[in-house]
Amino acid sequence: MKNPWILSAVALGSGISTGAMADDTALSYNQLNTLLNGAERYGFSHYEKLDVDHDDNRFEIEGWRKDGWELDVSMTLNDATLMRESQRKSNTPDWSLTGEELRQALARARDRGMQRFEELEVDSDGHIEIEGYNGNQAKFDLELHREDLKPADFNTGSATG
Repeated sequence: MKNPWILSAVALGSGISTGAMADDTALSYNQLNTLLNGAERYGFSHYEKLDVDHDDNRFEIEGWRKDGWELDVSMTLNDATLMRESQRKSNTPDWSLTGEELRQALARARDRGMQRFEELEVDSDGHIEIEGYNGNQAKFDLELHREDLKPADFNTGSATG
């Protein structure tokens, strides 16, 4: 029979490392908001992907400017300083998220319990996947569709939620 003290210590240690992992790999909403403001100042108007890379201390953003140029940018996590950029002439696809839709998707994730952000991606069918951690430091995943982000959806006054 295994020693119950060792099993308890392993279980407790796993919980601590999960919380530490969430803190090390994900952003608070305040940190995320600062970085999104930096992306808007840089010129992003539509988004495809946001990704936190704590190993390299960077926030990676893929999307488009209003003039249709496709952007792939890395910014520092602490102050949104530009680290790397690539641009190419393109057309903004209809399925990409506007800044308002992006913030609505993130607000939906927060309302459903996400406390720390790790990644968001939208595909060409309008499917949105958001990853992060909840208040218990457990992995959080939310799947939405771009059509779910219509403004009328937030003002229904429904008691069901």
